[in-house]
Amino acid sequence: MLLLYKISQHPTQQTQATQATQLTMPAQQTQPTPRRCCILFSGGSDSSLTAYRMSLEFDEVHLLTFKHFGQTGIENSRNSFAILNEKFPGKFKHVIQDVSDMFQRIYSRRYLCNLLKYRTLQLQFTCFACQACFHINTIIYCLKHNIHDVRDGANTEYEEASPMQIPIVKKEIKKFYAEYGITHDSPVYEEHKKKRSDYQLYELGLRPQPNIKDDIEMYKAYQGYCRFMPGGVLFLNYWKRCKGFPEEVQMRMLEHWLEEVQFFKKLIDKQMSSCLQQ
Repeated sequence: MLLLYKISQHPTQQTQATQATQLTMPAQQTQPTPRRCCILFSGGSDSSLTAYRMSLEFDEVHLLTFKHFGQTGIENSRNSFAILNEKFPGKFKHVIQDVSDMFQRIYSRRYLCNLLKYRTLQLQFTCFACQACFHINTIIYCLKHNIHDVRDGANTEYEEASPMQIPIVKKEIKKFYAEYGITHDSPVYEEHKKKRSDYQLYELGLRPQPNIKDDIEMYKAYQGYCRFMPGGVLFLNYWKRCKGFPEEVQMRMLEHWLEEVQFFKKLIDKQMSSCLQQ
């Protein structure tokens, strides 16, 4: 048992005490900082496969699920988390966060100007606003928790329908994260060309059947559903019949991102300033 010595002791006594302490105190070993990663996690096949792979590379994997008033069944993502957590107990942390206010703010911002400029593309800006606030809040979460790696389940299977999965926009998203010292990547981006993620999850024992994406009930069992999706489908079917698709649409989406990115940074700065003041 170590004895504690008061500072008021004689210098000689202090020296003897220090020597005795050094002899009896076990050497402290510095614990390595755990490598941590954040996943934008819907609970679907692509983000689940991403989460599984990152669990093999990182000590902690934070699964971030966002919801807003346009979505239903987001809590079903807990089913995907439970399966992953059973496979790797204690490896994953799952957080569900409501971003309705930010989603509304981004979508409504300059609504009339956007409608006049982009016309029918405004239908797709619900998806743009949704994914933008997901990325913004992921950056805020990482800054709060000192996490420097972010991954998501974006892939070329849906790039035509999803603004944030277009390569030229994804390049800007990576730059956006990098400004905050965060590395962003999409590990399964080209995956479906070899083997779809739902089939891979089945082979890994993480799904009860291989064709989750083709079974609407099984699909909804693991993730939420967006009420605005029919509008996106309507937009896609219309623009597929137009000259210059998909290049023209993709360039307009990039243009819209570049218009908005400074506003996104202000949202992050404001949130982080509020945290520092608390």
